[in-house]
Parts: sequence; C-alpha cells; structure tokens
Amino acid sequence: MKKTSISIKITLAFLLVSVVTLLGLYFVFFYLFEQHMLEVEKDKAALIAQTIEPMIGMNHYLGMNEEIANIGQQIIKHKQVVGLAVTMGGEILWSSVENDSRDHIHVSYPIEDPVTSMVIGAIDLSYTMDSYNNAINDVKETLLYYFGMLSLVFALFAMFSRYSLSPLSKIATIVQRYQLGSDIDFSNVRLETETGAITDAFQRMVANIREYTVLLERYKHSVDESSIVSRTDLEGRITYVNDEFCRVSGYSRDELIGQKHFLIRHPDTPDSTYAELWATIKANRIWKSTLKNRRKDGSAYYVKATIVPILDESDAVIEYMGIQHDITQIIEQQERILRQATDMITGLPNRVKLEEDLKTVVSPKFAILNIDNYQIIKDYYGYDVGNQALQEVARILQVFLKNHNVTAYKLASGEFGLLAGDETIDIDFFYLICQHIVQKIEEHTVNILDNSFDFSVSIGVTHDERHLLTYAGLALKHAQDTRKSTILYESTENLIYHYENNLVWTKKIKLALKENRITVFVQPILSANELRVEKYECLVRMIDEDDNIISPFHFLEIAKQSKLYHQITRQVIDVSFAAFSKIDDVQFSINLTVDDLLHRETMEFLIKKITESSLASRLVLEIVESEGIETFVEISDAIHQFKKLGCKIAIDDFGTGYSNFSYLMQLNIDVIKIDGSLIKTIDTDKRSQIISTTIIDFSRQLELSTVAEFVHNESVLDYVRSIGIDYVQGYHLGEPVPIDVLLTDSIASN
Repeated sequence: MKKTSISIKITLAFLLVSVVTLLGLYFVFFYLFEQHMLEVEKDKAALIAQTIEPMIGMNHYLGMNEEIANIGQQIIKHKQVVGLAVTMGGEILWSSVENDSRDHIHVSYPIEDPVTSMVIGAIDLSYTMDSYNNAINDVKETLLYYFGMLSLVFALFAMFSRYSLSPLSKIATIVQRYQLGSDIDFSNVRLETETGAITDAFQRMVANIREYTVLLERYKHSVDESSIVSRTDLEGRITYVNDEFCRVSGYSRDELIGQKHFLIRHPDTPDSTYAELWATIKANRIWKSTLKNRRKDGSAYYVKATIVPILDESDAVIEYMGIQHDITQIIEQQERILRQATDMITGLPNRVKLEEDLKTVVSPKFAILNIDNYQIIKDYYGYDVGNQALQEVARILQVFLKNHNVTAYKLASGEFGLLAGDETIDIDFFYLICQHIVQKIEEHTVNILDNSFDFSVSIGVTHDERHLLTYAGLALKHAQDTRKSTILYESTENLIYHYENNLVWTKKIKLALKENRITVFVQPILSANELRVEKYECLVRMIDEDDNIISPFHFLEIAKQSKLYHQITRQVIDVSFAAFSKIDDVQFSINLTVDDLLHRETMEFLIKKITESSLASRLVLEIVESEGIETFVEISDAIHQFKKLGCKIAIDDFGTGYSNFSYLMQLNIDVIKIDGSLIKTIDTDKRSQIISTTIIDFSRQLELSTVAEFVHNESVLDYVRSIGIDYVQGYHLGEPVPIDVLLTDSIASN
C-alpha cells in the first residue's frame, strides 16, 4: 500500500482544523504539526545512521576498526549531526563528545553482521532540532499574526513541504536501488542545503566503500597469491579454499569442499599433533605449527600453518580460518644439509659434522676405530652384508657411549671416529672407554643372512689438539702394525717417524714394481728319507737401487697398507710360471693369503696362467693359515677350483694362529707345512714335539703330506725324520737363491 506523503497529511490536517473552533484548531493544528515535524527530523537522523550502517558492519567483520573511526569523523562534520557513537558487543568502538547546548534528537540504529544478518551493535546519533524549532516558531508567528490567512498560508506551507521533501524521496529511492560496486547518481535530484549534504554524504560513503572494496580485494589477492587459505566449519569440513590451496595440494576445489582435512593429512604426522590443534582452537586460541601434508599424487609437502577461530559477537566460534605458507623447499634444504652431515648407512654423523664439531670443542679427546677385517667381510659377502656389519658396529657404539658423553662418527670405509668434548673426561678415562669399546665389539658375534662372524678392531687415541685427526690416524696405524688393539699417541713413540718411514717404503715399492725389481727367490724342499730336492718354494724379494736384497719382512706389510700387495703377488706368479715352464720334472709352490684368494683380479690372473700352461700338476699353492680361513665358503670354492685344474693345496705355517683341525677336512688340502716356530726348537722343546707329533699323526690319517720348515741344524733334521715327516726345508738344507740361478743351473744340466 502506497504511503501518504507528509505534505498531504499536513494539508488534510489543516482542512480538518479549519472546521472546528479557532482555539481548538490552533491547539490541534499545532500539536499535529509539532509531532510530524519531529518525525521528519528523526527520519533524517535515522537515514544518516542507515547509510553508514552497512560500511561499519563490513569494516568490523573484516577487522578494520580503524576505518570505522574515519567514517565517524566524516559523519560528525554534517552540520545537523552533533554526536555519534558506535557500539559493538557492549563496547564503544568510537564516539564523539556532544558539546552543543541546543536540543537534540537521539536515534539508535542497529548494526547487522553482513554475513549472518545478526545484530552485532548499534549506531547512536544525535541530530540538532534547529530546523524543527524554526518551523514551529514560524507557525506560531503565522498563527498569531496571520491567523486569518491560515488556510492559504498552510496550504502554501503544505505545498512547500511537499516540494522540499520530494528530493528525500528520490534520494531514498536511489539509495534503495544502489548495488555494491556501482556508481550512485543524484543528478536528477534537486539539491538544496540538506539534500545536498545528504547526497554528498552518500557519495562519499559510496566512494569510501568502493575504495575499501578495492583495498579489500587487493588484500585478498595478496593473501591468495602468497598463502594457502582455507575455511572450515565447526566439524572440520572444508567450506572454502583458494587457488593456492588447490595448486599445492593437487586437488580441485570441488574435491576439497565438504571434505575434512584428513584428505590431505600425511600418515607421518602423529595423532597428538591434531589433538593439540583441536584443543587449542576449541579454546578460542590461535594454533601455529609446521605440518606435513600429502598431495593428491601421494607426495609430501610442508606448511607453516596458522589456524584462527572466527568468533561472533558473543565470542562463540562460528568457523575456523587456516592460513598456511608452503615451506617444502626450506624443509627439503634442511634435510639435504642434514644428509650431507649424516652417514646414510649407519645414521651416524659423518666427517663433515666431525670437522664442524671440532671447531667448538674445548680440550678434545679423539680416537679412530677401524674394523680390521671389514674389507674381507665386504669382499666376500658383498656390500649389503658389509653395510649391515657397519650398522651393527654403529649400534654397539651408540648403546655403549650414550651415558659417556662421547659422540661416534662414521668416517672412511670400516672406520669410526670417537670424540669426547666434555672437559671432565680426561685422556686416561677416554683411553679406558676405548678399551671397553674394543672388548664389547670383539666379544659380539654378528649374525647376518645365516652367516656369523666376529669383528677384529683397532683404535688409535690422541689428545693433541693441533693435529687431532692426523695423530689419531698415526696411532691407529701403529696399533695395526704392532697388533695392539688400542694405542695412545704420545710423542715418545715417534709415530711420525714411523709414518714417514712407511711413505718412504711405499715409494720404494712403487719404483721397484715399475722397474721390475720385485723378483723371486727359490728355496729347495727335500724328501725327508732321501734328502733329494723334489720341489721349490717361490719367495718374494725386492732388489733396491744399490742391488741389495730386501726381505719381505721390510716391505710386504707396507705393501698391503698401500694397496700394492696384489701387484706383488701377480709379479711373483708371472716370474715363477715363466721360470718353471723351462724347468722339467720339479714341483714349485707359490704363497697365497686369504686376501689373495678373495681378490678377483689376482685369482683371474692365476687361473689364466694355469690354464695357458702345463704346470698345474707341478704347482702347489701354499695358503697362509689365518683365523678366518675356515669362515669363508669362497675359500673352499677357490680351493676346489684349483684342485679341479690339477693343482695341489698346502696350508702354510700350520701350528700357530688358529690351528683348527676340523677345517682341514673341509678344505680338501694335500700338504701341511708345520710352522718354523715349532720346528726350530723341536729337538729340545717338549711342547713343540707334542704339537708336531700330533700334527703328523693327524695328517697321516688323512693321507696328507707334511713339511717341516726352518730346519736349521742337523739335530733338528734328525728329530723330524725320526717322527715321520715327509719333507724338510730350511737354511741347513739350502738357502733361497734367485730363480734365475736355478734356471741357469737347470739349462746347464740339460
């Protein structure tokens, strides 16, 4: 139903009053005029409050309360407005102090939430009654002085009122039709003082709304471009995600909306993290942390997450907003740095981390631990078992050292570092710790892939801060050379000279190999009964630059350390085969170690020499006894292969070291050479006699030949012949001579 305008109401009221008595007309007309004028002024005040209410509600929703103050300051400039206060949730966000003594109209207008339309506050506006009072006074004067012209004057007044109020109607219509973001056009509205002020206020308001909308869009764009944004309801279901969320997660918006965040939860993230998250945000607190999420393709990504509860005017949570930043590259870089300082096999810090830690340690004590038989384990069983062996040693170290404030590091192949950075640990206590470590490791039997073996380790210890790594390495080498498990570096031991001496000998060996000065000497092996030479043992020698003969005692161990040993072995094989291929009807033996049998290149070289020659039936391969000889199936396989080619197998230096009789049957050997340490005293030492006799009896039962080494006098010779030895060898019977001499004599005799 169309409402009647105020001007028509005034005209009708005048006609009604004119038919009553003048007095009644005067009071009735005055009363009606006063009430309606008051309503007009209130409507003006309410209209101003109504125009600024949407912008105040939106600014409060966006958290931009400072903009509410700017709006208030603009409105209070209106000459009709003398006071303004904005209240939210019972608290005054902004107000101006009334300092005008004139009568005012007070209007309170509700503020609604732009999303939920719930009332969240109020606008209290004070509007001056000057226009109202002026109009009343005019009426009074007109009634007093021109009462006779009352009908005409009031009719004119009604027409004027209608004319004056018509712009407000047009303004109200335009404002009601206004849409956010569009322009507001008051060009068809007749502008006067009040209406001009109102239209100016509306235009400023629209301009501010447009500016704030653009600013808000820019803020939103900035957040969307730089952050991963989502909103969820109280049940954790996703109600909004931005493009960045979709890009990083790999899911589309349709796949995410309505789902819970469990969709992107990575299984590595523990339940306790999400329990803490929900406990925090349900207590209306902000939660911040790093999360590991899972993309649609299953890959992981990391975010720095901030979850903010969104509250209504009663501080009740209505939803949750998540703002996240992708930090995957940072996490991956940190992991790369950690991997660079961590050994991937054992999980221990590596040499890079050790060198970093040494920069911060005061009075360090340091040791290098080496698994002496690691290379053999790795060569035979392969890298996988070798790696598991390293892991086992690392585990033993971690368990033992966890209460000693000593850090273990993984260094080179088969080597570990031990660093004591605590000043309360002196060198004596650290040395004791190292001794206990050796005991723990060597007492531990490792079981891997149905194979079991023990470790043999050596440790070099130092506390010299100037050359920590160097001196620990020197001490380790000295421990290995002297067969001691633990060595403490002290200057009195002159390890530097020992190390430099090794370097000198390494250069000599390399030069000798290059100049073919690694040669072979042969020593005769005679039958015990007839004392007739039946075979020769090939022995390695080195000729120095002055033509001096160098015993292997001086260079063979150093050759092993400098990885020149296998070249020497191949040189001996080559020279021996070349010589004995020209000598008929005599056997010859070549010494091999376990290292040789496990060295693929050396074995291939030897097999090639055997197959290319006709010497297999005259060749005896002497394998030096060691404590690990029976633990490797490959040793047995190699012996079987050589036996198949026609060679004989001898165990050298038997009677010392491990001397386990049971493995002799497993290895299918032909000859036992009794170690010289037993033979050289056999004519006087009861213990040597018992052991040697036992070996001979055992060999006879297995139909194995026996050789007595180190027969250095007639008394020893007589005794070994008396107990049934098969062959004898020693300086008493013949010293080693260059193989060329044997070759020359053989050619001359033929």
